Amino acid sequence: MAQDKDRQIVTQSQIKFVFDYSKQIGVNLKLKEIVGVTNVLVDYCINGYSKEIGERLDAIDKFITDKFTEE
Repeated sequence: MAQDKDRQIVTQSQIKFVFDYSKQIGVNLKLKEIVGVTNVLVDYCINGYSKEIGERLDAIDKFITDKFTEE
């Protein structure tokens, strides 16, 4: 599925954000995890906040916190 230009720009921005954020907090995310978090953030940037996005962000926070305590 081809992405429109705006979505490509948002995706590039968010993947950099996720990579930088994970480095800053010292959590090593696998590529699949980076892409998954990026997709949620892209959905948020394009569609705005919703209850579903909030739940997905909560799940990501829990995942990252759990991963942080493992390392």
